Amino acid sequence: MVLEPLQYKGIIEKMHGLFGEFREGRANMSKPTPRILCLRAMFALLLSLSLHACAFAEDRGYRVLMINSYHSTYPWTVEVVEGVRQTLLSSGSELEFMVEYMDTKHGASSWHSGPFSRYISKKYSSRRIDLIICSDDDALRFIRIVRGKHFPGVPVVFCGLNNMELFERVALPQLTGVFEELDVRGTAELALGLFPRTLNLALVSDNSSTGMAVARQARKDLADLRERVKIIELNGLSEAELQDRLSALPSSTVVLMLLYFQDGRGNYISPSRSSALVKSSCSYPMFSLWRMMPEEGAFGGSVMQSRLHGEKAGEIALRVLMGEPAAEIPVQTDRDYVTVFNHEELLRFGISRNDLPLDSIIVNEPRSVYSFNWRLVVFNASLVLACAVYVSVLLFNERRRKRAARSLALRKMMWEGLFGNAPEAFVVIDETSTVLNINAAFTRLFGYTPAEASGRNIDDLVAAGTDVMSEAVEITDRLQRGETIHVEGVRRSKDGKPLHISVYGSLFTLPEGAVFGYVIYTDISGRLRDEQEMERYIISEATVAAVSRTLLSGSSLTGIPRSMEEMAALVGADEGFFVEFSPDGFIDRELLLSEDRTSWSVSPHVADILLKADVEAIDRHLADNGRLLLDERAEFARRNAVRARELNRVFGTPLLILPIRSDSLTVGWVALRVPQYPLPPSIDSTLEVFCDLLGSVLQQERGRARATEHAAILEGTSRELVEILGRTLAMKDPYTVGHQYEVARLARAMAKRGGFDEAFVERVYYASLVHDLGKIVIPSSILSKPGRLNDVEFEIIKGHALHGWEILSSTDFPWPLAEIVVQHHERLDGSGYPHGLKGTEIMTEARILMVADVVEAMASHRPYRPGLGIEAALEEVRSGSGILFDPLAVELCLVVMEGGFVFDEKNYELSLP
Repeated sequence: MVLEPLQYKGIIEKMHGLFGEFREGRANMSKPTPRILCLRAMFALLLSLSLHACAFAEDRGYRVLMINSYHSTYPWTVEVVEGVRQTLLSSGSELEFMVEYMDTKHGASSWHSGPFSRYISKKYSSRRIDLIICSDDDALRFIRIVRGKHFPGVPVVFCGLNNMELFERVALPQLTGVFEELDVRGTAELALGLFPRTLNLALVSDNSSTGMAVARQARKDLADLRERVKIIELNGLSEAELQDRLSALPSSTVVLMLLYFQDGRGNYISPSRSSALVKSSCSYPMFSLWRMMPEEGAFGGSVMQSRLHGEKAGEIALRVLMGEPAAEIPVQTDRDYVTVFNHEELLRFGISRNDLPLDSIIVNEPRSVYSFNWRLVVFNASLVLACAVYVSVLLFNERRRKRAARSLALRKMMWEGLFGNAPEAFVVIDETSTVLNINAAFTRLFGYTPAEASGRNIDDLVAAGTDVMSEAVEITDRLQRGETIHVEGVRRSKDGKPLHISVYGSLFTLPEGAVFGYVIYTDISGRLRDEQEMERYIISEATVAAVSRTLLSGSSLTGIPRSMEEMAALVGADEGFFVEFSPDGFIDRELLLSEDRTSWSVSPHVADILLKADVEAIDRHLADNGRLLLDERAEFARRNAVRARELNRVFGTPLLILPIRSDSLTVGWVALRVPQYPLPPSIDSTLEVFCDLLGSVLQQERGRARATEHAAILEGTSRELVEILGRTLAMKDPYTVGHQYEVARLARAMAKRGGFDEAFVERVYYASLVHDLGKIVIPSSILSKPGRLNDVEFEIIKGHALHGWEILSSTDFPWPLAEIVVQHHERLDGSGYPHGLKGTEIMTEARILMVADVVEAMASHRPYRPGLGIEAALEEVRSGSGILFDPLAVELCLVVMEGGFVFDEKNYELSLP
């Protein structure tokens, strides 16, 4: 039986208990009883087991190595190490506890350069280590690097870890520990609660890995405080830079020291030095996240207890030593905080103990003489206790009265501060809706001073003389009936300006029975403007989408008028025009907008108004400014384009002209009579998008026209070239030309029967007309030879497919003739030539051509042999369907032949449609 070392203590205690019972039995009984004998036997057995277990523990023991990131005198490290040590020692097991310090505060790269690694290797490589404990980020980072070499398989427990990215159980499977989560938000709330007039929160941190991690946490935790205070970040500064920045901080500032233990060059700064730098540079209170900082002069903070943090890590370490796998122990996050304050700072800023949270700790309090003689104090206190009780009874009521008065004064001060400094407009009324008091925000919003508002009816003050007076009175009546109101509406200020506001009101009753009410007015004009602008943006986006569909769904003749009407409806314009320029700069087309309807002008209209010089002047202005606004005040019309005033006379004023550009050239204008200028941003940007869309449509339309013209020219030229190539082959072998023509007829009929589009049918037809063009380089003696060809002659004949590809690929055709021609002797099983293509590697056009080619060649007569007949030809392709030939092509050929297709067996001539 093997016992764990931590079980010895329980065993020994049981043994002591049994032994005591045994001695008691001896004292009370003269002779051993059966119970005494049984106890003696159990005692002997337990003694034997305990001796065996002790021998085992002696034999084994535990060796724990703790590596700290910082130096041995650093306050945080001292407390963490002590917490770990005491927790491990409390188990009662035999323990060898070894502690090493990396001292990265004084030299952050000391372990990167290797000396510390070599030191650890030399000292511990030959010793058995049962567990490694790391404190803070640098130590864990070091262990991740060297563990595989120096401590393979040793479990690791970490503590004080800020950088959670270092926790990787993939890299270190036997890893667990305690994360350190600083109370950034709690400390900030503590500071703002004790100093409610704070307007600025200055965050100070260094550029160490821990400092940057805490700064990132602070940005995340304090994000929603930016509406209450201004966040000022002072990161990675030298001592001189930090002092300069602190001395220049604005008034009403609180400094939150996140972490500043290194200067800008990485030199170590002690906590006392860090605190002294801030206090010597500014007079604002300094809060911190670390326990040692209030002891070194910081005002205070919600801090983590380093010793308790070490104890948590020690408890996890004990679980690992007892045999529990580290990978199965969940990682903990330490959130046990305590508020700590510096006594001298509390006195300096006039903060009393009563203002502090409960259970707060005050450090650096001066020790009285009584603290050194506490036993004497306790003795003397006991003597006067009776008198003190009597006096306490007498003073009890007086103290209660003073406490109540102080509480009342504090609440009054808090109420007045809240009331006076609230950002919303507050007004207090009585049961008759008479104004008793207003705050500064009410004065700013409505323009009334407290003297002008006091004593007046609230509705007469903010709604008299408006069409919402009855609504305001009805809302106030609901308030007086005890309802809590929350409505939105319009009220007016002292100068008669209408205000869009949110109204919130409620009644409250004082203990003596008096009834009061308060009403809060919030200006929602900005929110309404944002909502209206958002609505305009949504409508604009919908209009852009509709205009895009309109322009892209049809030609410019139908698309531009409809899209022009949609844009005019969005802008609110009822008059305007669109003009398109020809390449020489003259107005080519005109679209007129009148009374919300558009129509293409059948005769010049804008072109009659503007001369060429006016058009050029407007174009120059649009190129320089992006737009032109013509109204009665337009200097442009008087100086640059005199006849531009006629546009105002015909289309109204103000008239906004925007350019339509394509390839950096102005190809047209859009002009609209706008109801106001400048336009809302959403509508203005939508107009620019509309002009861009028009430019794209015109560019595409002109491009399609050019492409259609070029395609027609190319197709005509290609047809003529195919005819020339065919006639050239006819001069050498008229039978081959006739064969090509009949194959083309059959292949075209097959493609049409298969439902292929017109472009596919054209490709098949024109490729079939020249599919044997390569035979032009084959000797006539071989082409017309009667009888069977020998192997050499057949190889020469097979080369005609490649020869045809070489001829056709040298010229650009609108169809892939060369690729179809070179594949017309390929077969599905790869047995064809010239490339041995298989299956889908062969183009569909070539699959139709190869079937038509075989059928015509077998069925037709030649000078050197009679035709085999159409039935034999069809049987040939039918038997090869799915093996040599495409099944669809074979099926289409059979259907076409059954439908009455016949070959023309005359002397063939090339005839193109």
